[in-house]
Amino acid sequence: MEKEPQIATWRKVVYYTGLVLTIIGFILFFSGFLSFGSMMANPWDVAFPMIRPIIGFILIFVGAILMQLGKRGLAGSGVILDPQKAREDYKPFTKAIGGMVNDGLEEVDILKRDTDEVIKIRCRECQTLNDEQAKYCDNCGKAL
Repeated sequence: MEKEPQIATWRKVVYYTGLVLTIIGFILFFSGFLSFGSMMANPWDVAFPMIRPIIGFILIFVGAILMQLGKRGLAGSGVILDPQKAREDYKPFTKAIGGMVNDGLEEVDILKRDTDEVIKIRCRECQTLNDEQAKYCDNCGKAL
């Protein structure tokens, strides 16, 4: 039995770091626009009123890049140009997608069908279908 492909730990750490940076970036970005009423109380905001939104935007951008690197891996995101390594980076996701497709097909009974062929023999007298091994017709009793 083949071992299930797993996402590397470093990719998970990079992805979640990017997610945290993106969240912090959104908070900084929108807090800069919401704090116009308090600019007079904080001299830093008076001197640089748009510094928080700019830092927030940069964090959002860096976080998005880190999330893509963590999600796709180095080869899958194009940092390393190696098609074989890219396929390996995508393998956990393609395996999961293939499993979901199989679950859907099993749900509608496409994969559960018997593929064994059933051969029937038609009686020459009464036209009834009989099993392949039958020597006599099930309906009229004549020899097949």
